[in-house]
Amino acid sequence: MKHSLPAKILSRFACLAVVCSGLVLTGCASLMEPEPEPLTLEKLVELAKSGKDAQTLIQEIQNSRTIYDVTASQYAKLSRDGVPDAVIDFMQQGQLKMAERMGRREAMQDAWFWSRGYWGWGYSTWAPRPYGVWVGGRYYKRSF
Repeated sequence: MKHSLPAKILSRFACLAVVCSGLVLTGCASLMEPEPEPLTLEKLVELAKSGKDAQTLIQEIQNSRTIYDVTASQYAKLSRDGVPDAVIDFMQQGQLKMAERMGRREAMQDAWFWSRGYWGWGYSTWAPRPYGVWVGGRYYKRSF
């Protein structure tokens, strides 16, 4: 009778382990959604020529999660090829948001530097960059 208790506990533990691993694996599988295909400029022109309205084209761009890095001459060509102005404006807003995100990322990287730390060699840290300000013709150095 003494040996059956640990066997029951082990079998329940094994059953619990199987159930938990199954839940984890199904949870991971549900998180892996397929990457949407990017909507190319050629496909966008085809959709515009087929008679799709601006709101439908914008919805297609949003569904594909595409952000365009397009030059001014390409915008002009898209307009000549029949892409509505509202779609071109939406594409340009996405491009501006992308540039803003990149600028923020670069500013954050520029704002911090790797230093030796406060106690000399052997202790290093990331710290804000020191900067200076001119106020009333006088320079004030600021460091953290």
